[in-house]
Amino acid sequence: MKAVVLAGGYATRLRPISYVLPKLLFPVLGKPMIYWTLDLLKEAGIEEVVLGVNYLAENLRASVGSKYDGITIDYSLESQELGTAGPIKLASSKTEMKETFIAMNGDVIAQINLRDMLDQHKRTGALVTDALHQVETPSRFGVVELDTQDRIRRFVEKPKPGTAPSRLVNAGIYMIQPEVLERVAPNRKVSLEREIFPTLAKEGKLSGFPFKGHWFDIGNLTDYRRANFSLLRDSMAHGENCVIATDALMRNPVFIGNNSRIESKARVGPNVVLGNDTSIARCGKVARSIIFDGVRIGKDSEVVGAILGTGVKVGKNAKIDRGCTISPGVTVADRVKIHAGAIIHPYKEVNQNVRAAAHVM
Repeated sequence: MKAVVLAGGYATRLRPISYVLPKLLFPVLGKPMIYWTLDLLKEAGIEEVVLGVNYLAENLRASVGSKYDGITIDYSLESQELGTAGPIKLASSKTEMKETFIAMNGDVIAQINLRDMLDQHKRTGALVTDALHQVETPSRFGVVELDTQDRIRRFVEKPKPGTAPSRLVNAGIYMIQPEVLERVAPNRKVSLEREIFPTLAKEGKLSGFPFKGHWFDIGNLTDYRRANFSLLRDSMAHGENCVIATDALMRNPVFIGNNSRIESKARVGPNVVLGNDTSIARCGKVARSIIFDGVRIGKDSEVVGAILGTGVKVGKNAKIDRGCTISPGVTVADRVKIHAGAIIHPYKEVNQNVRAAAHVM
């Protein structure tokens, strides 16, 4: 069985970190999003995946390569924006689709049994089966009206608040019959949600598969924080070759990646995700924060409620406040204070205090 993973978005709502890092390489509990997706597909027996790519495509290709745990990976490059159906059509030119295949958004992390979903898809005879998840606020998503036979009778994309037909939303994971590709015009922007699904629903050929496992659609930094912190357990987990001082104060939940170092009297937690090869120096403090790979936090420095991108270096006695986003490659000098909500763009050297909600570009 084959799969198409849509990975071509510009990730504008994840800027400024996404200026230099593709969304699918953002780590969630130390594992880039793309590997959460590939591991899910591996469980379903997928052997061949085509990644539909565009923005920062070469960065993604260089990181992921052409093989992963028995899965062959190819790349389909969009030369123009093609919506959500167009990239699937384009990707099909990379590998012949003769039977049911999976298509999914690459920025989704889900606990779903794809084999059960495939069984239902075959049983109903649908042309597309859409995975569905129940949410409290459906207006951000495509919302469905489902009948007792699991047929989607109505599909409404991003309805106005209070007008949604249900709280079941499109989870961005699909079982698709190859003949659906014939409905997608080549070389133009085509929306699955607005053009293909409403027609299939009217024809009775669109099925829904509700599931109750966790589901995260990581569209912005708020979603990204929620995914990381929700997947933390009420404990401490760490990878290989970590060094944690015996007198460091660890407040669960905390996740620590491989080859990381927590020095004497450092305070870490609660709700902290540390990437691989990170270090927190003596008496440093990190709480309610997501720290990417290769970050260095200096002696007596404090990071609370922030996101620090890959390779950030924080000097001694510095303070980074809640809601701050520090992009990859940034250096924060000794004794600098970055106030709440400030955003630092990639590769900057910050040598003086930064006011609240400021942008340093």
